[in-house]
Amino acid sequence: MSTAGQQQGTRPSANRPAKVSLFLAAAGIATLANFATGIAWINPAVFVGLAVLCALAAIIAGHVGRFRGRRLDGDGRGMALLGIVLGWLLILICLLAVIAVLGLIAGLAVLVDGADST
Repeated sequence: MSTAGQQQGTRPSANRPAKVSLFLAAAGIATLANFATGIAWINPAVFVGLAVLCALAAIIAGHVGRFRGRRLDGDGRGMALLGIVLGWLLILICLLAVIAVLGLIAGLAVLVDGADST
């Protein structure tokens, strides 16, 4: 075995949870980006649900990456923090989208009810 392989085996030089957190946050953003292509409008609840799941996993992996980064002298702590922030932003965007859809449905229900009574 080479010395480079031994160094990688003995010293954990990569903060894998930080990278996973950033990857999951990017996957959540890509899931929401499908609304721009039109494919997500077939079943929007699935895409919003997947984005929320990716965001929750990114937040959890980001916190694990921040903790592990403390032990690795700061390796990957910035990536982990970015994954946490993007995860929370994804949850906020999904929550606002759900509130907007529910508000639209409630508004249409009020309009239909008002049209029936006149």
